[in-house]
Amino acid sequence: MNVTVRPVEPWEQDDYFAMMEPYHRELDVYDPHAAESHGSDEGYRAAVLSDMEGRELLWIESNGIRAGFAMVRVFPDWPDESRDVATISEFYVSPAFRRHGVGRGAVEAILADHRERGTFEVEAGILRDNAAAIAFWARMGFELRFYQTARRP
Repeated sequence: MNVTVRPVEPWEQDDYFAMMEPYHRELDVYDPHAAESHGSDEGYRAAVLSDMEGRELLWIESNGIRAGFAMVRVFPDWPDESRDVATISEFYVSPAFRRHGVGRGAVEAILADHRERGTFEVEAGILRDNAAAIAFWARMGFELRFYQTARRP
């Protein structure tokens, strides 16, 4: 299986955000407040596209077929702004492509790209109760560093 990751072209953005809809529905079981924090899918799209600095929208392809997507954001590290950190904030493999090495291949491609760029570190955001995602990222060599907490004022 040939897995590649490539940038989403501007004319493909409708398809990209359409694929986010089932992804967000899957995540709702892990974060009951997600719909409130993201608003509508259209609102999320508008927010993403209005803040593209350092953000990369990526297709995950398996043998040339769209199998999922990733969203990566690159920021200067703090306190050492001379080095970059990449955060995989969204990562989705369509159900038909799961358990076939597509996710692993996509992460390896993202890591290879950032090694080539000289990125200091790559992080991945995971919802606390998503045990499958936590296990996947652990198998990929990512280590749990912190939990982020939240509450309403």
